Amino acid sequence: MLGHYYLACNVKPGTPDDMKGTGEETGWVGLRNERHFVLFMAWFVLSCTCFVFTGYEYLWPAIAYQSDDWHSRLPPTGYVLMYILAIALGFAVSVMLSWHLWLVSNGESTVENYDFARYREVAKARGTEFVNSYDLGRMKNLTLFFNLGPSGYPLYTLLLPLRCAPVSEGVSWTRRPGYSKHHGIGEGDEMTDVEEDEGGDAN
Repeated sequence: MLGHYYLACNVKPGTPDDMKGTGEETGWVGLRNERHFVLFMAWFVLSCTCFVFTGYEYLWPAIAYQSDDWHSRLPPTGYVLMYILAIALGFAVSVMLSWHLWLVSNGESTVENYDFARYREVAKARGTEFVNSYDLGRMKNLTLFFNLGPSGYPLYTLLLPLRCAPVSEGVSWTRRPGYSKHHGIGEGDEMTDVEEDEGGDAN
């Protein structure tokens, strides 16, 4: 967990060249460290869960403190507070982790999630259906995000705090076969998902 946290903090987020110098490249999570950030959250939740389950038997002796029942140097009150924090933080981060994995599995960013809701309304009003051209299917989206597979990294890299490069260079992204843009919206409908080069999709 600490290794993934270190990488999430110390690997520069990275942004396309045309954003450098605009102030937008200073965000904590970006193209090159988002994988490490998600893995840090996953290991954090797992660590909290393990602590809560394995430490349950010591919770009640700590609450009903008696000298014969408590043999740790850690004060009982400190243990109870640490246990409560593990539950609270584990739950909060698990919600955040679930949200990020859901977005990744749908081929969306947080901003695109809001944009796509609007696109669906526009497409429906026109009697058609909006199709996210970046959505390659849940498993494929997750595989590309973590850069796994024959052209990427082995599956065991999810378990180790290793510095792994993303699939994309940050300018073009893999699209569905046959799609050069989203289906169901026209020119001028896109809000924050306009690429400089619509033809530059990655394969």
